[in-house]
Order: sequence, then C-alpha cells, then structure tokens
Amino acid sequence: MCGAEAVVDQSLPQLVADCKALWAFYSTFDNKGTFDNAPDTVAWTIDVDPAAAWNDTNSIKNWYGVTVVDGRVTRLEIERAFEGGKLVPELGNLTDLRVLDLGNTGLTGTIPPELGNLSKLLVLNLTSSNWISNYLSGPIPPELGNLTKLHVLDLWQNEISGPIPPELGSLTNLHTLYLGRNFLSGEIPLELGDLTDLKILSLSSNDLRGSIPQELGNLTNLEELYLAGNELTGSIPSELDRLTRLSKPRISSIQHPCESEEVVDQSSTQLIADCEALWSLYRALDSKSAYYPDNPTEAWSNTNPIENWYGVTITDGRVTRLELELVFNGGRIAPELGNLSELEILNLAGNGLYGSIPPELGNLFNLRQLDLRSEYDCCYNHLSGPIPPELGNLTNLQTLDLWSNHLSGPIPKELGKLSNLKSITLGQNPLFGTIPPEFGNLTNLQNLSIRETLVSEAIPPELGNLTNLRLLDINNNNLSGPIPPELGNLTNLHTLRLGYNLSGPIPPELGNLTNLHILHLIGELLEGEPAGPIPPELGNLTNLHTLHLGYNLSGPIPPELGDLTDLETLCLTHGLSGSFPYWLNELINLEILNLGNNNLTGPIPSELVDLANLRGLNLENNNLTEPIPPELANLSNLRGLNLTGNDFTGPIPPELAELPKEISSDYGGFSC
Repeated sequence: MCGAEAVVDQSLPQLVADCKALWAFYSTFDNKGTFDNAPDTVAWTIDVDPAAAWNDTNSIKNWYGVTVVDGRVTRLEIERAFEGGKLVPELGNLTDLRVLDLGNTGLTGTIPPELGNLSKLLVLNLTSSNWISNYLSGPIPPELGNLTKLHVLDLWQNEISGPIPPELGSLTNLHTLYLGRNFLSGEIPLELGDLTDLKILSLSSNDLRGSIPQELGNLTNLEELYLAGNELTGSIPSELDRLTRLSKPRISSIQHPCESEEVVDQSSTQLIADCEALWSLYRALDSKSAYYPDNPTEAWSNTNPIENWYGVTITDGRVTRLELELVFNGGRIAPELGNLSELEILNLAGNGLYGSIPPELGNLFNLRQLDLRSEYDCCYNHLSGPIPPELGNLTNLQTLDLWSNHLSGPIPKELGKLSNLKSITLGQNPLFGTIPPEFGNLTNLQNLSIRETLVSEAIPPELGNLTNLRLLDINNNNLSGPIPPELGNLTNLHTLRLGYNLSGPIPPELGNLTNLHILHLIGELLEGEPAGPIPPELGNLTNLHTLHLGYNLSGPIPPELGDLTDLETLCLTHGLSGSFPYWLNELINLEILNLGNNNLTGPIPSELVDLANLRGLNLENNNLTEPIPPELANLSNLRGLNLTGNDFTGPIPPELAELPKEISSDYGGFSC
C-alpha cells in the first residue's frame, strides 16, 4: 500500500512512515463505511466516494479525514466515518500530528501509551455519543502527560478504568478535559489544580472517591465543573468559591446514604448491601428527567429511608423490585445490580442508558422481568455491545425486553435455557447471525419478536415446537430460504409476521392456524423463481383481520379467501394472475384492499361498491380492462385510490371527479 508511488511520493520517507502508521490503524476497522445513525447529520462513506477512499490508487493527501502539510500528516479526523477499530501503537509515529479526532467510531481496546509521543498534538478526541459509541477500556496512560501543547483531551463516555494519572497536571495549556462517564476510580489528583487555563472539567459518572481537592480552587478560568455521580466524601472546599466564572457547577452529594441510619437500619447487613448496589446504579446515572418525582419523600438521598426511594420495593428486608421506567436521562447500568440477589423485577426502560449490559445481571436468579427497552417515540435507551450469554442463567425469567437499543453480535443460544420465559423482544437492534434453534426449547413462550435486526439464514423449524406462541414477529430481517411448514403447529398464534427475502411456496400447513388474526408474509418481491400459488387452505383462517402477502406469487387468487369475512386489510401483491376476483364484495368488513402489481385481467366489478367501509383501494399495474365503474364514487369512506397502469377504456367517469380532492383524477399512490 504505502510502497505505491500513486499513494506516497517515495522520496518522502517520513510521509511513507506516516502512511504505514495510518494503514496499520485503518486495517483494524471492521467496516470502512459510515457508522452514522443520526438521521439529521451528513453520512460520510468512503465506500461510495472513491475520491476519499483509502486505497493503493489514491494519493494519501486525498484520503478521507487526512491532512498532509509539508510532507507530514498533521490531522486525522474520521469522526463517525468508520466502525469497530482499535488504536494501534503505530499512531505514536505521527509525530507532526496536531489533531487526532477519532470520536464516535466504535473503537475498542486500550489507549496505547505511544500516543504520548505526539508532542505537537493540540486536540485528542476519543469521545462517544449516545448514538455512536467508543468502547475504549483499560487505564489512561500516564504518558499522555507528555502532550504539553494539548488544548483538548476528550475521553468522554468510554469504559476507561483505573486512576486519573497525576501526570495530566502537566497539561498546562489544556482548555477542556472530559473524563466523565467512564469507570475511573481512586481520588481526584491534586495536580489537576495546576491546569490554570482550564475552562471545562468533567469527571462525572465515575467511581472517584475521597474528598474534593481544595487545589481545584486554583482553576479560576473554569466555566464548567462536573463532579456528580461519584463517591466523593467530606465537605465542599471553600476554595471553590473563588471560581467566579463557574456557570454549571455539578457536584454530587458528599455523604454516602447507605452509611446513614436514617436511610438503612445499620443492623441489617443484607439491606445495606442492597442499598450499596442501588447507590452504585444511582451514581452511574447522569441526571433526573422531567419524569422524576418532585416529591422529596420519594428522592434517593442520605436523609430519606430506602423504603421511600422512588421505584424501590422492599420485602422482608430485601430489595425485590426496581421499577424506574422513564425516570432518569442518561447513564450506565452498574454491574453492582447483580448483587440484588432477591430482585424479581428490574425495569429500566426509557432512561437514555448507554454502555453495555453487565454480565453480572446473570446473577439475579430470582428475576422474573428484565425490561431495558426504549419507549416508543419518546425516551430511548442506547445500550450497545453483545447480549451477555450469562442472561441464560435467569431460569425464573418470564419477560425479557431489549427492544430498540444498539445491541450487536449474535443472539446467545444460552437464552434457549430460559424455560419459564413467556415473552422475549429483541427487535430494532443490529444483532446478526442466526435465530438460535435452541429457542425451540422455550415451550412456555407466548411472544417472540426479533423484528428489524440483521439476523440471517433460515428460519429454524424448531420454532414449530412453541405451541403456546401467540405472537411471532421476525419481519424486516435478512432471513432467507423457505417458510418452515412446522410453523403450522402454532395453533394458538394470533399474529405471524415473516420476511424479507424468504422464498419458496407458502406452506399449506399455515391453514391450521385458525386463531390467527394477522398474517404478514414478505418474500422475494421481484427476483427469483415464483413462490407458487396462494394455498387455498388459507381460507380456513376465518378469524383473520389482516392478510398481507408481498411475495413473488403466481396463479389466481383462490376463491376460498372469500370465507375470510372478518378481513379488514387484504394485500396480495406481485405476480398473481387470472380474472379479478368477483367475490370480493363478500368481504364486507374490508377497509384496505391492495391487489397492485399483479397480472389480474377483466373488469373491476361494480359490486365493489358493497364494500362500504373501504378506505383504501390500490389496483395499480395490472391488466384490468373495460371502463372504470362509476359506482366507485359511492364509496363514501374512500381516502386512497390508485388505478394507474391498467388498460381501461373510456374516460375517467365524471362521478369520480366529485370524490374528495385527495383521491380525484390523479389517482395518487396507495399502499398497505
């Protein structure tokens, strides 16, 4: 790569060395494309922009995020551009670097001490956001204290642990120091009081202990100070009164509540231990949201009995329920929660949580409900990393809800050991791999939802063992292959949603699902061999309210579907042929009818006017002929109509021109 003249002028040995350092770093990334999930930001991707690509045909000067001045790399700025790499020691060879901005790139591993060689560095940004995280761990190298020109050091929201090196006190040009939302421990170094140019100091949401150093009173240029969410003790030093520019002081409570007789009976050692676990969680959270109760008797504090703490239930001297849905606004799940050995319900939904799910939660053997989901259209969690296989130890668990986080990796097969599970929701996470066939062991399961993930390969036929299942939703994934006929065993099923990329015939065994209310099958819409006809056995599903088959189907629409008189939505799209079904007027409860993109022939029967509840009608892209029936104008509830792409004769009936404007002559698009 760096030996190519097209990339680097080989007469510039220092630039060749810089190129090798960059390539060593770039080679660690899993995805050389965008990892930008924020919908309102520009998505950069070198995969589609060859002018910015890092490759052996493009000059290093044109590589995305790289700045070259006088034959040396001076800036590396790839925030949000790549995903899942590591910091390599070779980055320490970029000795002319002024800016190293690697925030929000999914970095893992440790911070190499070799970064301390970057003596000209002005900005070091390794931060995370709630949308796109870094996961750097291990200690802060004391060698970073050599970066004496540094103005900005941002390690916000990683998984960095260990003490804050006192050597950081040598960074006397520092304006901004973000170390919050990590797992730093020990005391605040007195040497931070030497950073007299500092304007922002963030140490919040760590595990720092001891007192607040009076030396912080020397930071007279400080405008923002964040110390909340630590285990600090003692009084707030009077020297901090000198910080007259301070606009956002955030300093945590100094006294530990679990050591207070007012909070916990000090003779109850088990409840004290539970209090310690709860307080670890509280310290790992960033702030209370508007949903947090205003009533001070419900506050978590060192003056309020633990029995009155909001969301906490105590039974026989132990914490048994922790229900904090929509209470906080950002923070981590403390591993210490795994010490609440009598906990039965843990609900942290909609609290803006980030970081990983601690494997220590697998110690909660009495847990019946684990709810870490996001709230719809409101308050999201942003948990990332893998689902811990240790959750498979929670054999009393009945409900597991991880909906809409940023969890990745495979679905652990160990979850197949949760024999008491009744509901599992894993959807809207970038999970990959397969649906574990071990899920077929969850015979008490009633709800299984894995929609909108990246799981792939075939639907395991073992799911046909889940005869208590009422909802099976594995729609919008990368699943492929046929629909297992074994799903016809799920006779208690009310909702079945499958897709995309499925192929092969629709099993006639699905006609056994006589309790079904919703059947939604999306397959290969435009490619591959036809999946075959609609099985007439689907006419047995007389409780069906919604039937949506977006499949590469063939053959006519079976008249047996005329028995589905409870249908409110009927969508049969792509590939069907034969005459327009004359019997559709028998489906008197229909509100939505979509037969678009088929090869149906013949006229539209005027009897469709019998469908008095119809709100949407889509017959686009068929081979329908003869005049459009003017009787359609009598469908007084119609709000969506599309008849384009057919071979109708004659003009549009004038009666249709009197329909509401939104469905008049342009026949605007309509879909299910």
